[in-house]
This record gives sequence, structure tokens and C-alpha cells, in this order.
Amino acid sequence: MGVLINPTYHEVINDFAKEWEKNKCRRYKEYRKKWVENAKNFILENVPLHLDIEPTNLCNLKCPMCPRTVLLNDINKKENFNIGSMNIDTYKKIIDEATKIGVYSVKLNWLGEPLVHPDIVEMVRYAKNKGIVDVMLNTNAVSLTEKMAKELIDAGLDKIFFSFDSPYKEKYEEIRVGANYEDTLRNIKKIVKIRNELGKTTPLTRVSMVLMEENKDEYEEFVKLFKDIVDVVAYVEYRTPVGEDKENVNTEMEFACSQLWQRMFISWNGDVLVCCVDSEKEYIVGNIHKDTIKNIWKNEKYMYIRNRHKNNKWHNIKICRKCDLPCITHEGSV
Repeated sequence: MGVLINPTYHEVINDFAKEWEKNKCRRYKEYRKKWVENAKNFILENVPLHLDIEPTNLCNLKCPMCPRTVLLNDINKKENFNIGSMNIDTYKKIIDEATKIGVYSVKLNWLGEPLVHPDIVEMVRYAKNKGIVDVMLNTNAVSLTEKMAKELIDAGLDKIFFSFDSPYKEKYEEIRVGANYEDTLRNIKKIVKIRNELGKTTPLTRVSMVLMEENKDEYEEFVKLFKDIVDVVAYVEYRTPVGEDKENVNTEMEFACSQLWQRMFISWNGDVLVCCVDSEKEYIVGNIHKDTIKNIWKNEKYMYIRNRHKNNKWHNIKICRKCDLPCITHEGSV
């Protein structure tokens, strides 16, 4: 039984980005092909295709739709949300194993803002020097100085994804609490300008917004603002930041989560998660300080949740009943 691939970003892609993809190396194209086909056909590699590594869960903003903000504002959940940053030696240990076993790509973030980590440039450089084919990160761009922009480009960053959320100053600053519209827009323009002046093709740039009730009518203007600034303009559907167990789950809905066959999430303290929305760490499958990436990828807990999804029993898993993706997948694009 094949499944729909989880919808992620809905994109407007410029010619530069299209050529960028065409000109990538064989290994990159192999990775992108597997990204779709493995999940669609339940093909399980011996190791993950991709690692989401969280350098830190610290952040300089307090966006209302972010799980981090919700957890820290909830007096009953705040005490269980431990804040910290990954040690550079731990990170290098992860990358050393990842490159040895054949992981293709790495994204440097999860619940925090990666640019506040003091070693973020070194993290990018180390992964590229070790042979990771696609190194990327998401950022709010608030702390993206000209110096850091140059260093990230020089380190070999392949993709940088900016979260912006509104084309209008007042609305942007209402959503991105703690950010300044003009300064952040200037930072985004700056890294593109530096990249182009250096004659580089990386990093590929994307700006995205979370489509919410407050900004759902703004996407057209959002595209107009950014289409001549970055390479890709996108939106992603709003998902409940911290899910609640849904009482009326449609158990007949055919769904299997793509992420279980594609990627692994490693939090700043080494905890390994299967899912990008498990912000409360309800389904920890291991810890990188106690076991290897390869062992964890096919351990009993990981295989159990895969089998539940493969047999359309995703609703038997507590964290999956909380997730909005099953409904989004069936309502929208793939």
C-alpha cells in the first residue's frame, strides 16, 4: 500500500532555484529521489536519509504559534521543558557517525533558533567538510549579521530558510514577537546580496510563512514582497503548536507519516525523536549518548511506530492522534 507524502511547503520557485536543483550532484539527486520513494513505498534504509539536529532550544523571539512559546507559557508544562544547547563535541560525534554510515543531509534546528548557538558556523563547516551533501537551517534571521552571513556562506551552507509570516510590518511584529520588520528584511536581503557578489550559488534561499487565521489572506502580497529577493517563497499550513488528544479521530483515514521513513530528530541533549511535532518528547526512541544512530533507527520502539503506520493503525499512537498532519494530508496537496 502506497501512501500520500506528507504535505510540507507550498512553493513559488524562481528560475535560479530550478537550475540549482538541476545542477546538483548525483548523490544529492539520489537522496531527493529516495526522500519521496522510500516514504511512499515503505522502503526502509539501514540508516536515516536525513538528520534534524537541534543545536539549541534557546530562541530570541516569542512567536505565539511556536511550540516553544506555548510550552513556556503553560505553568503545568514549563517545568518539563529543559532549555540548553548541544556541546560541539557531541555534535561532531553525531556528524562523524552520520557520514560513516551514509546519511545524506542535515538540518540544524528544531525548537530553537540556531543562529544564537555560538558554534553554528563551525557546525555547518564541520558537516560540509565531512561530506554531508545537503546542510541547511531554518532561522528567523533576527541575529543574521553581515559577518555571520559571510561566514555561513564560506562554511558551505547549502540552504537557508527564513521564517517571516507577514508582508506587513504591524502584523509581522505582532506574530514575530521581539523582531523588527525592517531589520529582519534587511538581514535577508543582505545574505542574498553577499552570496551574489561572491559569485556563489549557495545557500539557496527560501522565505516562508505559517498560514494562520490572522494572515491567511496575505500570501499573494507575501509572494510579491519576496519573489525578487529570495529563490523560493512558500507557506505551510498552521498546525496546533502543542497537540491535544483528539476525541473523534477518523480511524478509517488512510495515513502513514513520511517522516518515519525519511528522518530522525536529535534534540540538544541527545534525545532522539521520530517526529517534528513531538515537542513534549512523549515518544523518545533513544539517546545519542547511549546508543548509535544506526541502532536507534531500527530499534524496537522505532519499528513499532512504523508498523502501526504501515498497517493504518497510526491512531493507536498517542502522539499521532494529536497530530494535524493526517487531516492536512487528505485535504491538500502532496
